[in-house]
Amino acid sequence: MKLDTESRGKNYANYGLYEIKEELALFFPSVEIRIKRKDESNFSYLRKDPEGKIAEKIVPVQGESMKIEVAPIRPLNYPAHRTNFIYLKFDQEVFLSENATTSFLVRCPVEIGVFLVHDSHKDSMDWFTCDPSQSRFGLYGAPDTGNLCKFYKVPIVKNEFDSIPFHNCVMRLNFENLLGRGYPITKAIFPITDHFLYYKDNKAQLDSLDVTLRKRMIIEYVETAERRLENIDWTKSPSWEKDTETPSMEMGLE
Repeated sequence: MKLDTESRGKNYANYGLYEIKEELALFFPSVEIRIKRKDESNFSYLRKDPEGKIAEKIVPVQGESMKIEVAPIRPLNYPAHRTNFIYLKFDQEVFLSENATTSFLVRCPVEIGVFLVHDSHKDSMDWFTCDPSQSRFGLYGAPDTGNLCKFYKVPIVKNEFDSIPFHNCVMRLNFENLLGRGYPITKAIFPITDHFLYYKDNKAQLDSLDVTLRKRMIIEYVETAERRLENIDWTKSPSWEKDTETPSMEMGLE
Protein backbone atom coordinates (compact mmCIF):
# COMPACT_ATOMS: atom_id res chain seq x y z
CA MET A 1 0.00 0.00 0.00
CA LYS A 2 1.58 3.28 -1.10
CA LEU A 3 1.69 6.26 1.24
CA ASP A 4 1.82 9.70 -0.34
CA THR A 5 1.68 12.48 2.22
CA GLU A 6 3.00 15.18 -0.14
CA SER A 7 0.04 15.15 -2.54
CA ARG A 8 -2.85 14.96 -0.11
CA GLY A 9 -3.12 18.65 0.87
CA LYS A 10 -4.52 19.55 4.27
CA ASN A 11 -7.87 17.78 4.36
CA TYR A 12 -7.32 16.48 7.88
CA ALA A 13 -9.49 13.96 9.70
CA ASN A 14 -11.32 14.62 12.96
CA TYR A 15 -11.12 12.76 16.23
CA GLY A 16 -13.86 10.18 16.65
CA LEU A 17 -15.17 6.75 15.69
CA TYR A 18 -14.61 5.21 12.27
CA GLU A 19 -16.04 2.01 10.77
CA ILE A 20 -14.07 0.49 7.89
CA LYS A 21 -15.65 -2.05 5.59
CA GLU A 22 -13.09 -1.99 2.79
CA GLU A 23 -10.56 0.84 3.21
CA LEU A 24 -9.98 4.17 4.91
CA ALA A 25 -7.33 6.92 4.66
CA LEU A 26 -6.84 9.37 7.54
CA PHE A 27 -4.58 12.40 7.29
CA PHE A 28 -3.07 14.45 10.11
CA PRO A 29 -0.27 17.04 10.11
CA SER A 30 2.78 15.11 8.78
CA VAL A 31 1.08 11.77 9.52
CA GLU A 32 -0.90 9.47 7.25
CA ILE A 33 -2.85 6.33 8.16
CA ARG A 34 -4.29 3.81 5.71
CA ILE A 35 -6.45 0.83 6.64
CA LYS A 36 -7.50 -1.74 4.06
CA ARG A 37 -9.24 -5.08 4.05
CA LYS A 38 -6.68 -7.81 3.45
CA ASP A 39 -9.01 -10.84 3.36
CA GLU A 40 -12.24 -11.99 4.98
CA SER A 41 -10.90 -11.88 8.54
CA ASN A 42 -7.94 -9.46 8.44
CA PHE A 43 -7.24 -5.78 7.81
CA SER A 44 -3.88 -4.16 7.11
CA TYR A 45 -2.89 -1.01 9.00
CA LEU A 46 -0.10 1.38 7.88
CA ARG A 47 1.00 4.62 9.47
CA LYS A 48 3.72 7.00 8.29
CA ASP A 49 5.00 9.47 10.89
CA PRO A 50 6.74 12.89 10.58
CA GLU A 51 10.16 11.22 10.62
CA GLY A 52 9.31 9.02 7.64
CA LYS A 53 9.01 5.82 9.67
CA ILE A 54 6.29 3.36 8.72
CA ALA A 55 4.41 1.21 11.22
CA GLU A 56 2.56 -1.75 9.74
CA LYS A 57 0.18 -4.18 11.41
CA ILE A 58 -2.22 -6.96 10.49
CA VAL A 59 -5.42 -6.69 12.51
CA PRO A 60 -7.68 -9.78 12.71
CA VAL A 61 -11.36 -8.86 13.10
CA GLN A 62 -14.64 -10.65 13.53
CA GLY A 63 -17.59 -9.45 11.50
CA GLU A 64 -17.92 -7.42 8.34
CA SER A 65 -16.05 -4.30 9.43
CA MET A 66 -13.24 -2.89 11.57
CA LYS A 67 -14.04 -0.13 14.07
CA ILE A 68 -11.51 2.31 15.48
CA GLU A 69 -11.53 5.43 17.63
CA VAL A 70 -8.97 8.19 17.03
CA ALA A 71 -8.55 10.35 20.13
CA PRO A 72 -6.10 12.70 21.85
CA ILE A 73 -3.96 11.05 24.52
CA ARG A 74 -1.52 12.32 27.16
CA PRO A 75 1.85 13.46 25.75
CA LEU A 76 4.03 10.89 27.51
CA ASN A 77 5.03 8.28 24.93
CA TYR A 78 7.43 9.98 22.50
CA PRO A 79 10.34 9.36 22.29
CA ALA A 80 9.80 6.93 25.18
CA HIS A 81 7.62 6.74 28.27
CA ARG A 82 9.99 7.76 31.07
CA THR A 83 7.73 9.76 33.39
CA ASN A 84 4.15 10.65 34.27
CA PHE A 85 5.04 14.28 35.06
CA ILE A 86 4.47 17.30 32.84
CA TYR A 87 6.39 20.58 33.21
CA LEU A 88 4.55 23.49 31.57
CA LYS A 89 6.64 26.67 31.31
CA PHE A 90 4.35 29.67 30.65
CA ASP A 91 5.22 32.25 28.01
CA GLN A 92 4.15 35.02 30.42
CA GLU A 93 4.62 35.50 34.16
CA VAL A 94 1.50 35.90 36.32
CA PHE A 95 2.06 37.68 39.64
CA LEU A 96 -0.36 36.59 42.35
CA SER A 97 -0.59 38.71 45.53
CA GLU A 98 -1.09 37.16 48.97
CA ASN A 99 -4.51 35.56 49.63
CA ALA A 100 -5.48 36.05 45.98
CA THR A 101 -6.80 33.60 43.39
CA THR A 102 -6.61 33.47 39.62
CA SER A 103 -7.66 31.18 36.79
CA PHE A 104 -6.38 31.04 33.21
CA LEU A 105 -6.08 28.73 30.21
CA VAL A 106 -2.93 27.34 28.61
CA ARG A 107 -2.16 25.02 25.75
CA CYS A 108 -0.86 21.57 26.67
CA PRO A 109 0.61 19.23 24.02
CA VAL A 110 -1.12 15.97 23.13
CA GLU A 111 -0.31 12.81 21.27
CA ILE A 112 -2.89 10.85 19.26
CA GLY A 113 -4.05 7.33 20.01
CA VAL A 114 -5.72 4.80 17.73
CA PHE A 115 -8.00 2.36 19.57
CA LEU A 116 -9.50 -0.85 18.21
CA VAL A 117 -13.18 -0.97 19.15
CA HIS A 118 -14.78 -4.37 19.64
CA ASP A 119 -17.84 -5.24 21.72
CA SER A 120 -17.61 -2.83 24.67
CA HIS A 121 -13.79 -2.73 24.67
CA LYS A 122 -11.38 -0.14 23.26
CA ASP A 123 -7.87 -1.56 22.96
CA SER A 124 -4.90 0.73 22.42
CA MET A 125 -3.55 -0.25 19.01
CA ASP A 126 -1.24 2.58 17.95
CA TRP A 127 -0.16 6.10 18.88
CA PHE A 128 1.80 8.93 17.30
CA THR A 129 2.78 12.58 17.66
CA CYS A 130 2.35 15.16 14.93
CA ASP A 131 5.20 17.31 16.27
CA PRO A 132 8.14 15.24 17.59
CA SER A 133 10.42 18.30 17.67
CA GLN A 134 8.50 19.66 20.66
CA SER A 135 8.84 16.49 22.73
CA ARG A 136 11.69 16.85 25.21
CA PHE A 137 12.54 16.04 28.82
CA GLY A 138 13.35 18.41 31.68
CA LEU A 139 14.32 18.02 35.33
CA TYR A 140 12.46 19.83 38.10
CA GLY A 141 14.48 20.04 41.31
CA ALA A 142 17.93 18.84 42.31
CA PRO A 143 19.81 16.44 39.99
CA ASP A 144 19.74 13.64 42.58
CA THR A 145 16.20 14.08 43.97
CA GLY A 146 14.28 16.00 41.30
CA ASN A 147 11.42 14.83 39.08
CA LEU A 148 12.02 13.94 35.45
CA CYS A 149 9.28 15.63 33.39
CA LYS A 150 8.10 16.07 29.84
CA PHE A 151 8.94 19.74 29.30
CA TYR A 152 6.96 22.17 27.16
CA LYS A 153 6.89 25.95 26.73
CA VAL A 154 3.23 26.91 26.45
CA PRO A 155 1.21 30.08 25.78
CA ILE A 156 -1.63 31.46 27.86
CA VAL A 157 -4.79 31.50 25.67
CA LYS A 158 -8.29 32.99 25.71
CA ASN A 159 -10.77 30.11 25.35
CA GLU A 160 -11.15 26.32 25.24
CA PHE A 161 -11.08 26.25 21.41
CA ASP A 162 -7.77 28.16 21.18
CA SER A 163 -5.56 25.18 20.38
CA ILE A 164 -3.67 23.89 17.35
CA PRO A 165 -5.51 20.78 16.09
CA PHE A 166 -3.67 17.50 16.76
CA HIS A 167 -0.72 19.32 18.37
CA ASN A 168 -2.18 20.45 21.68
CA CYS A 169 -5.23 20.82 23.90
CA VAL A 170 -6.42 23.55 26.26
CA MET A 171 -6.45 23.18 30.05
CA ARG A 172 -7.52 25.51 32.86
CA LEU A 173 -5.20 26.28 35.78
CA ASN A 174 -6.70 27.51 39.05
CA PHE A 175 -4.20 29.14 41.43
CA GLU A 176 -4.70 30.12 45.07
CA ASN A 177 -1.96 31.90 47.04
CA LEU A 178 -2.11 31.23 50.81
CA LEU A 179 1.43 32.47 51.40
CA GLY A 180 2.03 35.66 53.34
CA ARG A 181 3.57 37.31 50.29
CA GLY A 182 3.02 37.78 46.59
CA TYR A 183 4.46 35.13 44.29
CA PRO A 184 5.33 35.04 40.56
CA ILE A 185 3.70 32.13 38.69
CA THR A 186 5.77 30.91 35.75
CA LYS A 187 5.13 27.16 35.55
CA ALA A 188 3.04 24.15 36.55
CA ILE A 189 4.45 20.68 37.33
CA PHE A 190 2.01 17.81 37.86
CA PRO A 191 1.35 14.09 37.12
CA ILE A 192 -0.78 14.22 33.98
CA THR A 193 -1.99 10.62 34.38
CA ASP A 194 -4.50 11.99 36.91
CA HIS A 195 -6.19 13.93 34.10
CA PHE A 196 -8.62 12.89 31.38
CA LEU A 197 -8.79 14.30 27.85
CA TYR A 198 -11.94 15.26 25.93
CA TYR A 199 -12.39 16.02 22.23
CA LYS A 200 -14.78 17.67 19.79
CA ASP A 201 -14.04 17.50 16.05
CA ASN A 202 -10.29 18.35 15.95
CA LYS A 203 -10.09 20.19 19.30
CA ALA A 204 -9.21 18.80 22.73
CA GLN A 205 -9.45 19.76 26.40
CA LEU A 206 -7.71 18.41 29.50
CA ASP A 207 -9.09 18.23 33.04
CA SER A 208 -8.33 21.35 35.07
CA LEU A 209 -5.53 21.66 37.62
CA ASP A 210 -5.92 23.26 41.06
CA VAL A 211 -2.68 24.72 42.41
CA THR A 212 -2.42 26.01 45.98
CA LEU A 213 0.62 27.86 47.34
CA ARG A 214 0.91 27.08 51.05
CA LYS A 215 3.22 27.49 54.03
CA ARG A 216 3.76 24.92 56.79
CA MET A 217 5.91 26.26 59.61
CA ILE A 218 8.79 27.81 57.64
CA ILE A 219 8.42 25.61 54.55
CA GLU A 220 6.70 27.02 51.48
CA TYR A 221 5.28 24.43 49.10
CA VAL A 222 2.85 23.84 46.23
CA GLU A 223 -0.10 21.46 46.38
CA THR A 224 -1.76 20.29 43.15
CA ALA A 225 -4.89 18.28 42.40
CA GLU A 226 -6.88 17.54 39.27
CA ARG A 227 -10.42 18.89 38.79
CA ARG A 228 -12.73 16.99 36.45
CA LEU A 229 -14.43 18.88 33.64
CA GLU A 230 -18.20 18.76 34.11
CA ASN A 231 -21.25 19.59 32.02
CA ILE A 232 -19.42 19.74 28.70
CA ASP A 233 -20.67 18.20 25.45
CA TRP A 234 -17.24 16.83 24.51
CA THR A 235 -16.35 13.14 24.11
CA LYS A 236 -14.03 11.64 26.72
CA SER A 237 -10.95 9.99 25.23
CA PRO A 238 -10.12 6.38 26.07
CA SER A 239 -7.09 6.10 28.35
CA TRP A 240 -3.77 5.05 26.85
CA GLU A 241 -1.82 4.74 30.11
CA LYS A 242 -3.14 3.52 33.45
CA ASP A 243 -4.96 6.28 35.33
CA THR A 244 -3.29 7.00 38.66
CA GLU A 245 -6.18 8.94 40.25
CA THR A 246 -3.77 10.60 42.68
CA PRO A 247 -5.81 13.00 44.86
CA SER A 248 -2.99 15.54 45.25
CA MET A 249 0.76 16.01 45.32
CA GLU A 250 3.19 18.40 46.99
CA MET A 251 6.31 20.05 45.63
CA GLY A 252 8.59 22.61 47.21
CA LEU A 253 8.68 26.23 46.03
CA GLU A 254 11.87 27.44 44.41
